[in-house]
Amino acid sequence: MKSLLARGLLLSLITAWASACAIQTKQEQPPPQQSPLVAAANETAAMARLRSIATAEARYGVETGGEYGTLDQLIQNRYIGDPSGGKLSGYVYEIRVRPGGFQATAVPVKFGVTGTRSFYLDETNIIRGADKRGAPATASDPEV
Repeated sequence: MKSLLARGLLLSLITAWASACAIQTKQEQPPPQQSPLVAAANETAAMARLRSIATAEARYGVETGGEYGTLDQLIQNRYIGDPSGGKLSGYVYEIRVRPGGFQATAVPVKFGVTGTRSFYLDETNIIRGADKRGAPATASDPEV
């Protein structure tokens, strides 16, 4: 009887240990990552979107006497389409208007998954970008 009890206890301990190992293994697995090709395509799309924003800003400026527009103003005037409310192809876009210019940024929705580089464009029409670990790019980043 003692032998059966000892075996049952031993079996219970082994089962508990195996379950704990399985749980720990699941927690240590890295999060799923998107294909590097998809991330590269998203980055290319982000740069194309910034070029579209530059074209829209030029058109907006002609029609308003040199003013620059926010993303909402460019969308409302139908200079650019935006079916996603500022998010497109794995990036979030933002335009800040300042006296005499604008700053447009594109930042990955999920850094390392939807893209690694952030991009910046202003009235000079030069796209700049760098791996900013999810932070916005700036005018001091290298030209791409």
